[in-house]
Amino acid sequence: MKFSHSPLLALLTLLLNISVSQAQQVPGLSLSNYGGLYRATQNPSVLGGSRYKWQVNLVTAGSTINNRYFIFFGRNSYLYPLLVPHSTHELYGRSRTMGSITAAGTPTAYSPLHVASEVRWPSVMFSVGKNHGFAFQVRSRGFVQGNNIPQAIRTMYYRRLDTPATPTASGTWGDFDLSQQNFSEASASYGLQLINLRAHKLKVGGTLKRVFGARAGYLQGSVDAYEIRQVDGGDADEKELVLNNFSYESGYTQPNQSWRLGDVLNGTKYGTGWGYDLGATYELGSHWGRLEEDDDARPGYLIRFSASITDLGSIHYQSPDSRVVSGNEIRTVIDQQQLETLGNEGADGFASIFPGPTETILKQDAHLPTTLHWDVDVQLVKSFYINVAKVQRYGDAPQSPLDLTQPDALIITPRFENEDSDFSLPLTFMKGNKYVSMGALARFGPFHLGFSNLNGLLNRKDQDATRATFMYMGFSVWKFKDRKLGIKKRWQPFEGRQRNNE
Repeated sequence: MKFSHSPLLALLTLLLNISVSQAQQVPGLSLSNYGGLYRATQNPSVLGGSRYKWQVNLVTAGSTINNRYFIFFGRNSYLYPLLVPHSTHELYGRSRTMGSITAAGTPTAYSPLHVASEVRWPSVMFSVGKNHGFAFQVRSRGFVQGNNIPQAIRTMYYRRLDTPATPTASGTWGDFDLSQQNFSEASASYGLQLINLRAHKLKVGGTLKRVFGARAGYLQGSVDAYEIRQVDGGDADEKELVLNNFSYESGYTQPNQSWRLGDVLNGTKYGTGWGYDLGATYELGSHWGRLEEDDDARPGYLIRFSASITDLGSIHYQSPDSRVVSGNEIRTVIDQQQLETLGNEGADGFASIFPGPTETILKQDAHLPTTLHWDVDVQLVKSFYINVAKVQRYGDAPQSPLDLTQPDALIITPRFENEDSDFSLPLTFMKGNKYVSMGALARFGPFHLGFSNLNGLLNRKDQDATRATFMYMGFSVWKFKDRKLGIKKRWQPFEGRQRNNE
């Protein structure tokens, strides 16, 4: 038996319950011909004609983190975002080691905030014959997304209001929104290889997902102007946040509560829904003439075209315990204690600080982060590739802060791959970012470790405190199809006729 890489998909949620959406799925591994289960998450067509006889993902986990994570490494949770709907214990401190994968890079910028988390539980894929492939997966996903949040407000959240690291600042603001969602999904995928010629291979596939255990909280509003100022008569390092003409609407679909399996599967307490993925892959050319004769399982195409659409569908929230509050404050002041309440309790905490004169329940649908994936993969020499991929939101702009989105990105990835190892250096040009993100992936046998943005970890300037990388790691085992056995069967009749003639 051989061991395969497991990519770690996943992205974790974070920030003051104020940031984010979803980013690229496992940079590097999602493009590899040895991605197996993990590439199938982005494009289910790769299950058809797969090189794997079977593959089992044992565990994968990933999180958006900034350089503060390594400073406070024993005190904070790598999987913080998955704790949000089930705990209020020190979430503010945990979230400050996370970060946003989008950052404009200037203190006054209003760039969107994006982070996504994911844990892939034990999952399996297997092939039936040459052309059919199946996969069954279970994963938990966490998202936070935000729009029009000033960089000064993000820096204030990470650096606290009671330290000299937070500078005084002021400015106009405007409309903004913040939301956080967590859910799990169980999925079944099927891939079919329609054409299997030496120089032409065409594959199609699809995935059906059942979403369960979903919980969401959000805040949308408008602020005319904000000011981070020193407290009159207070300590020199003590500051406060002042909001002028603050209009708000905040809600949650279910109060924070301890995790119970029976409750998570209950559709009246948590949201449920359906999702779909569709994909196609076409391989052109036959670069190496003797791959099959030499029992070389590496792909021989000159160029590969792939396209897929993921996360078609929505989540339906109908809990009677949901709550929405709305109101307006001519002038309000937020101190460090209230900031921690917001960080620990999210929308629940906001409702305790701003109960609002108007209160209703929340019943609505939230769209999944429907995304189009396009990529062209060129094999320059055996096992060395250059991939150009485009990730973009599909459909209309979000109509509600609960509608999930994916940041648009262009990714250029040089990589080396074979059965036992992968090395890649994805360069990501993400909408909303001032600088390119340089990532790295290394896989050795069953283990892999990767970062989407190494420069986000290395830069420690105050104005870049919220910049982050998605770090992922995982472990899987697998077995490839026995190609040598197939070759022997093909040539045995010819060898038999040759002996008879002699």
